[in-house]
Amino acid sequence: MTLLLRALLGLLLLLPAWGEQDPPDRNLFGRSAESSLAGQVVVLPIGQKDLTNAQSFRFWQRTLKRAKTEGAKAVVLRLDTPGGIAFDTRDLIMDDFADLQIPLIAWVEREALSAGALIAFSADRIYMAPGTTVGSAALINGTGQEIEKVMRAKLESAFEATMRSVAEKKGRNIDVLRAMMVVDDENERRFGPVTVRKGSLLNLTASEAILEVDDRPLFADGLASSLEEVLEKENLTGNSVTTPTPTGFETLAWWLAAWSPLLIAVGIGAAWFEMKTPGFGIGGSLALLAFGLFFFGNHVAGNLAGYELMTVFLLGIVLVILEIFVLPGGIAGIIGALLVFGSLTFAMVDRTDFHRDHADQILTSTLDDLLIRPGIYLGLGLLGALTFALLLGRYLPHIPGLRGLVATHHLPAGQAPDAQPIASLIGQIGIAMTDLRPSGTVDIKGLRRDAVSRHGLILAGTSVRVLQEGMTLHVEALQPPPERK
Repeated sequence: MTLLLRALLGLLLLLPAWGEQDPPDRNLFGRSAESSLAGQVVVLPIGQKDLTNAQSFRFWQRTLKRAKTEGAKAVVLRLDTPGGIAFDTRDLIMDDFADLQIPLIAWVEREALSAGALIAFSADRIYMAPGTTVGSAALINGTGQEIEKVMRAKLESAFEATMRSVAEKKGRNIDVLRAMMVVDDENERRFGPVTVRKGSLLNLTASEAILEVDDRPLFADGLASSLEEVLEKENLTGNSVTTPTPTGFETLAWWLAAWSPLLIAVGIGAAWFEMKTPGFGIGGSLALLAFGLFFFGNHVAGNLAGYELMTVFLLGIVLVILEIFVLPGGIAGIIGALLVFGSLTFAMVDRTDFHRDHADQILTSTLDDLLIRPGIYLGLGLLGALTFALLLGRYLPHIPGLRGLVATHHLPAGQAPDAQPIASLIGQIGIAMTDLRPSGTVDIKGLRRDAVSRHGLILAGTSVRVLQEGMTLHVEALQPPPERK
């Protein structure tokens, strides 16, 4: 167990090196640094589920930063999306698009609804494939439900101000976007031949979006049936085209974060197995690996997992160990368990969502993003660990070749085992050597075994009967507990 703590401390000291959000020159699989984007046209596909995935935003932010610093010729946003996270979209528009300093072109390949319409509106040039649609950008919360009236007014005002600054910079008609975002229950709204009925939102077809109203396009600058046609219209056909993808390092981290419940289950189950076996071996190594990957994956994926939470986790482990071996009584164990489970839960919370203000939280439904999703993941992990422990306790002592891993009994120094071992302990009578709260140690005819009380507290010195065998015996008291002075 001491080796386990040392190993966990070693991981704690290594974590800052994992915390780089930009991948190193060589990724986890040894691939050389990503090829330069200098002089290239960078295509960023924004697909059906991308705007609901926080990892996608981080990848786009990193790629846009590279496109600017490495001197890309232009960035083309290839849009086919029903929408997504509004505030992440706003941050992308206000921070990354505004700072790009190279041409940003949007091409609606199929649809650009909700947050997708905001992204298209923010580009320097907009093209739409024939038959595509854009619009319906009303704000809703993370469950798809309506927002309370006063809060909706507040959020719409904030978003409209953001997009108004974009419209001024790009020379676009903010009234068109307002009709896409805000419902007017009292008046019809007209944009040339296009009419928005009372209580409806504006949604434009490609042919409507290119109509000239007040000497400027209603929404889009032109039609383009393919990416090649977009490049031709923008005089970019002579440039190399590249579509960056996440590095293996990023993909691994995101995959590990997505499988957090499994890593929790393996880590807790393996740690329990380690406590039931002599020395530091398979269980300890597996627990160390599982929890190390858990914190690594969630940290690189952009969640709160980091140096501080891993320190809290390690402190919780220490308190649980003290409770088991040094300070029985429950207080240290309860505090330790709370620290362990709390650190695991908050390690899975998205870092960006955690720092949002109150209005952001209402819109993005952070009860789901901050607590419910990590809570469900933790619950699944605990359920998996419990299942693993029950199966292991039931069947491991009976598996040939693996029995030797189980500490079935303990002998005092200088005492030899019985020449005729007991075939079955069920029904045997012994004595509690320690308090069972509900776990402790019992002596059954000279054999010391870990045991758990089936019916509440059993004090040391109480006679007990074995009810069930396994890695841990299940026992019940046979007599009233001895009085303590």
